[in-house]
Amino acid sequence: MIPIKKTIQRVTVEEYGYGNSRRKLVVAFERGDLITIREHGRRTKDTARIYDVFWWMKRSKASKTQMEKLRTRKAAKAARLAARRQRAATRQ
Repeated sequence: MIPIKKTIQRVTVEEYGYGNSRRKLVVAFERGDLITIREHGRRTKDTARIYDVFWWMKRSKASKTQMEKLRTRKAAKAARLAARRQRAATRQ
C-alpha cells in the first residue's frame, strides 16, 4: 500500500437527502489518517480520524446485534406470558 501524501477527493454515486436539498457527498482522505465529508457545492465539512470512524462502525454493528437479541427475548417473553394468561383463563 502507498501512504497518503496528498488529499484524495471523490464524489459519491448516490445522493444524500431528499427533495430540493438532495446533494452528493464529497469524501476526502487527507494526510494524517483523516477523512473529511462535505456536501457537494457547500463549504461546511466534517472531519474525523479514520480510526474513530472504524470504531463507530464496529460499535453500531455490535449494538445492532444486541438489539436483535433483545427483540427475540422480548418476543419469547411475550409468548410465555400470553400462554400463562391463557392457562389462567381456562382454569377459571
